[in-house]
Amino acid sequence: EVFFPCNICQSDTKWNTKTILSRMQISSKHLDHLLSIFLDEKTFSDADSILKYKFVNLGLNLKTVLHYFAIFTRIIMEYYIEQLDTMLLDGELEIDESHLFKEKLSFAPHRSYKQSSVWIFGIWQRKTLKFIFFPVTSRQEQNLKKIIFQFIKIGSVIYSDSFSCYVNNHVFPRKSKLAPYNYIHYFINHRREFVSKLFNDVHTNSIESLWGQLKKQIRKERITTKYIPAIAKFFFFRSLTDEEQRK
Repeated sequence: EVFFPCNICQSDTKWNTKTILSRMQISSKHLDHLLSIFLDEKTFSDADSILKYKFVNLGLNLKTVLHYFAIFTRIIMEYYIEQLDTMLLDGELEIDESHLFKEKLSFAPHRSYKQSSVWIFGIWQRKTLKFIFFPVTSRQEQNLKKIIFQFIKIGSVIYSDSFSCYVNNHVFPRKSKLAPYNYIHYFINHRREFVSKLFNDVHTNSIESLWGQLKKQIRKERITTKYIPAIAKFFFFRSLTDEEQRK
């Protein structure tokens, strides 16, 4: 039997007692197979292909697989929200925002389709695996500053581009809008260069690399609007330590 420490009960609890899996209709062996496939970062369609092989032979239909994948994702969502409640980043940090979905219009007469445009704001802590992503309705200065003040410790070093929310571009020389709040802020003009020629550590390449990985994952899972669970899963798998990944 498998037990885990329950923070609510303050005791060791059997894995399927009074948990989200208490009404599980499949065997623990089948659950192990599904969980292994899920933790291998396989999509639902990947799982369907794997389960069709005769040597696997779990006898699970598509609805069952989809149901348990949804449960696993829900658990990760709760983990993601719990981490955000206690996270405060410090040290050297990169901040950036990215257009996750570009708006697309369909002029087909039988269906009016419009995919929402979504902006994501991110913070990456250098030399660690810590990062956070936030979907934002707009890139207004007050929205982004609210996130920065909540999740970045005062006195931290922040690297960014010259976006007007972070930098006053109407004066010469340009001035940081974050420095008055006791942050050490370095910024770079991406119209001229992506890495400073004078200071090689002034760039946002690390978090921009994360954007590429996130968008690749979203394309792989063919996600159109349910992007928050995708962000939670990406956060979960990319924030694991090397030792946890080996386990």
